[in-house]
Amino acid sequence: MAEAVPARPLAAGRAKSGEASPRRRWRKWVTYRISDPLYGGLYFAIHFAGRFLPIDWCSAIGGLLGVVGWRCRDPALRERLGGWYRALSQGDAGGRNSDAAVRRLFEHLGRVALEFSVLDRLWAAGRINAIGAEHLLAARHAGQPVIVMGVHVGNWEVVGPTLIGLGLGGFQFIYQPPPSRFDHRILVGARTRYGAMMLCPGVAAARAAHRLLVGQRGVLLIYVDEERRGHVNAPLFGRQIPARSNLAAVVRYAWASGAAVIPAYVERAEGARFRTIFLPPVGLAPEGEDQPGALVENVHRLDRIITPIVLGHLDQWYMLFEGRS
Repeated sequence: MAEAVPARPLAAGRAKSGEASPRRRWRKWVTYRISDPLYGGLYFAIHFAGRFLPIDWCSAIGGLLGVVGWRCRDPALRERLGGWYRALSQGDAGGRNSDAAVRRLFEHLGRVALEFSVLDRLWAAGRINAIGAEHLLAARHAGQPVIVMGVHVGNWEVVGPTLIGLGLGGFQFIYQPPPSRFDHRILVGARTRYGAMMLCPGVAAARAAHRLLVGQRGVLLIYVDEERRGHVNAPLFGRQIPARSNLAAVVRYAWASGAAVIPAYVERAEGARFRTIFLPPVGLAPEGEDQPGALVENVHRLDRIITPIVLGHLDQWYMLFEGRS
C-alpha cells in the first residue's frame, strides 16, 4: 500500500524564488499599508449596509458585484479558471460552457461574500432546509462525538447556522484566516453573530479539537478541501495523499475519539435559499496493526464521498478559484 506523500498542487504552486527580494517586500508593504485598507474599508461599508437590507436584495447585490468582478478580472485568470474547469469536468473542448461556468462562479462567490452580512438571519427566516439531519441528531442523542466533514460548495458558511438551528450550539470549527486582516475581522464578526466558535489552524487548534471530541464529546466542523500555499489537498483527483491534510486529520480525530464522521455540504436552491445536506456516517476501517495502511484506506473512502460532490458543483466550488497560483 502506498505511503502518504506530498501531493502535487491542483494549480501550480507559488514560486519561492525571490521571496525576500526588494520587489517582493515592496509589494507586501503596498498590499498591507495601501491596498488592504482601501479594499477593506470598501468591504466593511458594503458588509455593514448589507446588514440592513432584505436577504434577497443582499444576495442579489453580491451576485451583481461578482459579475462586475468577473468582467474586470485579468482575461488570463479567467482562461486559467476555465482550463481547470474543463480539466475537471472532462469536456467542453470549445470552452463555451467553461466560460459560462466561470461567470457563474464569480456571481456565486459574490453572493457568498455579501451573504456574510445575513448569515445570522437565514435560519430564522426559513431560508435553510436541513436534509439528512437525522444522521447528525442520532449520533448526538447516542452521546457520540461528531465530526461534520464540510466541502466548500454552495454557500459552505451555511453549515454553521444550520448546526446552531438544529440545537447544536457550542460546536467548534477549524478555519483558515484570509490574508487580509480586514476580511478576517468581517468573517469572525459574521460567524460570531450566529454563535460559531472558531479554531485557527495550528498545534493549539489540534489540541482543542482533540479535547472537544475526546473530553467533551462535542461537535467539530472541519472543511476537508483546504488550500495550503497554493495547493488544494482534496479531492485527490488521482493524486497521492498529502502528508498533511484535513482528510487525514479527520481520520485521526475519529480514531482517537470514536466520533461519527458525517459529510455535509450546501446547495443553493434559488437566490438566498439553501439546502444543507448531511450524509450518513462514514464507516472507517479500524486503526489496527497496520496504521499507515488503514489511514490511506480511510482517506480514500472519504475522498470517494467528496469527489462527486465537488464535480457536481464545480461552478460553485470555492477552491476552483482559491487554488489558483
